[in-house]
Amino acid sequence: MCGIAGIAIKNKINSDLPLLIKRMTASMKHRGPDDEGFVLVNHDVCFPAGSDDTQKESWNSKLKYCPEKSISDFNNEFFLALGHRRLSIIDLSEAAHQPMCNSNGNIWITCNGEIYNYIELREELASKGCRFISQSDIEVLLRAYETWGTACLDKLNGMWSFVIYDKEKNILFGSRDRFGVKPMYYYNDENCFAFASEQKALLKIPFLKKEINYSAVFKHLLHAQVELHEEGFYKNIFELKPAHYFIYDLKCQELSIKKYFSLNYENATTTFSENKLKEYSEKLLEHITHSVDIRLRSDVPVGFCLSGGLDSSTIISVANKLNKENKLSQLTDKITAFTASNESDSSDESKWAKKVVESNNLKWVKVDCRAENILNDLEKLIYHQDIPLYSTSTYAQSKVMQAAKENGITILLDGQGGDELFAGYPVFYTSYYLELLKRFRLNDFYSEWSNISNSPINKSVFVKSLFKIGADKIIPSFANPIFASAAKDELQYFQKSFINSNALQISFANDFNSLPLNASLNKYCTDYYLKNLLRWEDRCSMQYSIESRTPFSDDVDLINFIFSVPSVYKIRKGWSKYLMREAVKGIIPEEIRLRKDKMGFATPQQQWLLKINKDLKKYVFELGANNEIIKTDLLLKNWEQIFNSSKYVKTQDFVWRYVCFLIWKKIFINE
Repeated sequence: MCGIAGIAIKNKINSDLPLLIKRMTASMKHRGPDDEGFVLVNHDVCFPAGSDDTQKESWNSKLKYCPEKSISDFNNEFFLALGHRRLSIIDLSEAAHQPMCNSNGNIWITCNGEIYNYIELREELASKGCRFISQSDIEVLLRAYETWGTACLDKLNGMWSFVIYDKEKNILFGSRDRFGVKPMYYYNDENCFAFASEQKALLKIPFLKKEINYSAVFKHLLHAQVELHEEGFYKNIFELKPAHYFIYDLKCQELSIKKYFSLNYENATTTFSENKLKEYSEKLLEHITHSVDIRLRSDVPVGFCLSGGLDSSTIISVANKLNKENKLSQLTDKITAFTASNESDSSDESKWAKKVVESNNLKWVKVDCRAENILNDLEKLIYHQDIPLYSTSTYAQSKVMQAAKENGITILLDGQGGDELFAGYPVFYTSYYLELLKRFRLNDFYSEWSNISNSPINKSVFVKSLFKIGADKIIPSFANPIFASAAKDELQYFQKSFINSNALQISFANDFNSLPLNASLNKYCTDYYLKNLLRWEDRCSMQYSIESRTPFSDDVDLINFIFSVPSVYKIRKGWSKYLMREAVKGIIPEEIRLRKDKMGFATPQQQWLLKINKDLKKYVFELGANNEIIKTDLLLKNWEQIFNSSKYVKTQDFVWRYVCFLIWKKIFINE
């Protein structure tokens, strides 16, 4: 895992490019503490450069892409600079140094991520005459582009954000993985085109004006949504969406963006078959096993996040089985599992994780997460996230990553994406039940309705979701704020002008939708839902220089397969994740396989907020004075009422998001 950055100057402006690229990469040192490298381009001549953080073996190397001079020794005679911070994972030698070039030096790459099928691709490329000088997956990616051009993306199984400088074509070619595991942001104005793994690196550009995109802030404060669109919290900083690539023409100074992957899904009406269930479940287990197997490829120690839920338990149990068969050195003497625990009986899942630990004979590290420690880490956490926090679960996730670092683990496998892939959220019941009704599958609907006790929802939840879907469709857009105000107590704290300028963004139904199940799953995997979860995970792991791997979020073969399976196999007899539960029989403990409660990565947020509400109030008092978007005086006046009643749980969550916004603004906008 790494941090990448680059900048192409358009006009002859007075900018010290070597110094600027160094500042950009320095802001992301946490993403890659093991090595640092640069390439500077003047006309068509490329100069590799290093720094005090460059791996010492690189300085003595004869490799074309290894540095001979420090970045500080170059003057401002360049129009293009690429930078790289490296967390060494595969091939720890200087041969894997980046930015890396091909044999004749006309193609350069800086990449953040892992290409998990690099061994298979290497063999395919070798059969075509390619020769390799490293064991790095990034050299395989470089050769893949050299061989297939932009079509190389179709060959990749993994997570990535990379940019390639093609000297002959005089272009920058940048890409992001299919589902958004690895981040990429860019800035484009009359002075430059720039990209980076994190927004904070782009903020180092002197002619970038730090401004807030209040449309994104409104969505976040009211609907708890982040980065729905290309332009996020920072005005004029854009996100390259998952499954997209860009071409920046250095001569014409033109940027074009294209989508290279679309996730298809089965939408036909199908009758359930026990024979097909057996076939699908066996095939699914093969895909899961392969996905975990290739994500264990590493030259550094690998550990596991374990919540005690179906997804993380499956991954660690499959890995344990593979380890018994092959004795993998990267898993050390004993597989290590990390579990976040807390003092709440309702949200602490460590009792479930313990069953998996005992079943697999694992080394177990429990990470104690408590309310009083949140405030100690809050500003640092928001700094590393680059945006305001959504929930306190980000704090717990960060503490798990910190524990992995302290225990000498560099890679963590996590179950992120399992709910979106296999139908784990309660909202998917609404989609499936509506699908059955719309297609007049009344017997199937009655069967599901009769077995709803196996699900994490009840009949009233389904009825309420139907009402919200219907209401959202019939309420005129101009009346939406009126109806939403009745349902959203927190709207009373928004300045009237802030509401008026964002009225069209007020939705009554939010995440409820009337799409068929597979279409709804597709939306969750390819829209902002999964991408945002992966975003939190990327920043939490990178804060501690940990690489997080997510077999359920980026394995293209597994994901394509599960979306070819009809919806009737995904929710059945009230059970969520039905096909997955069938596939892992005998792999995970039966108590875990048949869990009915659905918690996700839970923290006792309300309990914690009640404990720290007085400290949160201080932030609002100190940072929220004369706020142009929130009625701070009214919020402070009603503070005791908000935190002394369970009636205002959603308002408490809003207060948390508002405090995080104020801290973010202080760190990044008002610095």
